[in-house]
Amino acid sequence: MAEIQRKGAKKKSQGAVVWDAVLTGISYMIPFIVGGGVLEGVAKAMGGYNIAADMAATAGYSEYTLAMVIYAIGAAIFDVCVPIIGAYIGYALADKPGLAPGFAVGVVSNTIKAGFLGAVLGGIIAGYVVNFLKEASKKVPSDVSSVFPILLIPVLGTVITSLLMWYVIGVPVSWFMNLITSALTNLQGAGGFVFGAAIGMGMSIDQGGPIGKAVALVANGLNADGIFGPAACKMCGGMQNPLGVCIAQIIDRFTGKKKFTAKERSTTISGLVLACCYIQEYVIPFLVQDTWRCIVPCLIGGAVSGGLCGYFALESVAVHGGIFVIPMMSNPLQFILFWFAGAVVTGVLYFLLRKPVDQEAEMANNGVLDKLIG
Repeated sequence: MAEIQRKGAKKKSQGAVVWDAVLTGISYMIPFIVGGGVLEGVAKAMGGYNIAADMAATAGYSEYTLAMVIYAIGAAIFDVCVPIIGAYIGYALADKPGLAPGFAVGVVSNTIKAGFLGAVLGGIIAGYVVNFLKEASKKVPSDVSSVFPILLIPVLGTVITSLLMWYVIGVPVSWFMNLITSALTNLQGAGGFVFGAAIGMGMSIDQGGPIGKAVALVANGLNADGIFGPAACKMCGGMQNPLGVCIAQIIDRFTGKKKFTAKERSTTISGLVLACCYIQEYVIPFLVQDTWRCIVPCLIGGAVSGGLCGYFALESVAVHGGIFVIPMMSNPLQFILFWFAGAVVTGVLYFLLRKPVDQEAEMANNGVLDKLIG
């Protein structure tokens, strides 16, 4: 259905168009990461965390155990994550003609080890190349223009973007990704804490807003490239925020300080459920009403949770799923401990910083809490 253009409507900048396209690509990639990651996690739970090495030592796929077969399926899904983001960035920018060139450039990006970043850049280029070819088709005779959508656009679009990725863009990107991969693969200790703390803080600034999405974009992309540590830091640093706010409310109940309104305290149980499901939006009304007293504890708690994950090199093959994917992590008990550690820091600090409020005060408008309190 055609989009209605209103008079005086503000036209998006090219930067905004590209960013929206990248987010579109991420939204289509995430189900593949989750599906592949969960299957790999299940396989590791069944056959051990070193199942990939055990598979390499077997005579062939005919000798695989059930756990190995499940791991192979998950790995196959993971292999298409990078091409998928390239395809749907191209699709977002150039509609259906951008799919094939975007997917192809993602495959090339995988081949030359340019990974997730290469696919993002390649998908953007594919979108613009296809749009250029679509515009060119309008300037040629009608007999020739009919060939463009069937032959020239998919073929030329794929060839141009793939060759650019292979010979031009992919060279520095591949070098950079190899540098990042080697650095992050062995990152632990103090360096791991700093890196994990940065991710945890990034996830705790705007509770699912643009900054959190940008941090998640990086962590999810690294996950697609087989670097699983940032995903654990991201999930732990994000999940501690709603749990921390609920802990502050629980402390308020027991101390009787009345620093939260009656309506806010009525959402504690539901907030705990949302925290377990990794839904950070629960925190938004508290952040809106009491910004600095809320954001500072969240940032510190996020740094604690994410930093501990980075320090101990905790890994998560899944990028989302909350408590349902904890058993599939490299050390589930560590994740739970780090999650609660950050949440307790957030909760205690938030409670100490809050001031007593009018018990009948209204809460800020928020879709999640509107449904919880009716």
